[in-house]
Amino acid sequence: MANEHQPAEELSAKGAARRRFTRAGAAASGVLLTLHSQPGMAATACASPSGFLSGTLLSHHNQAQEVCKGRTPGFWKQQHKTFPTGVDREKLFRDIFPVPLSLKSTYGSDECTLQHILVPKQWDFDGMGRHLASAYLNVQMGWSSYQTVQMLVNMWNEWATVGYFTPTAGVKWGSYEITQYLKSTMPL
Repeated sequence: MANEHQPAEELSAKGAARRRFTRAGAAASGVLLTLHSQPGMAATACASPSGFLSGTLLSHHNQAQEVCKGRTPGFWKQQHKTFPTGVDREKLFRDIFPVPLSLKSTYGSDECTLQHILVPKQWDFDGMGRHLASAYLNVQMGWSSYQTVQMLVNMWNEWATVGYFTPTAGVKWGSYEITQYLKSTMPL
């Protein structure tokens, strides 16, 4: 390398870090690596919650079997959008996601239908309810093959009863992290 013998102080901190990385053998592998930092959890995840944690973002193996076409609450709340066959807009949120007594007046109310929860609510912790409803509709529509209704219900149940969801041992997601994960499964 032409710059290999230059003193380290002439390089920026970023340049020095790149040089150390290169010397560590990345360039010798013959593989071109492109590193790009995503802010927070802002990436598309075609994975289960534990797969999301392990970095299985837009996996390219078995892609023919995977479906990653989830839609957002904004898509589903539009009146002209057709819900999946067999899913009624007036179906109560609590009929899919069991609601504990402490949340009965919000998520468990008689007016909290799938259509109702898709519109932002002040009481919907970080928009988790509307994103769970969207994920549910995506699964029912066949637009998400890496999630199941039971997986979504388990996520909700754990959060609703203990205040967090554990996607893998030692990791606890509150409503914010759950919502960020669900958002990442809705690339369209």
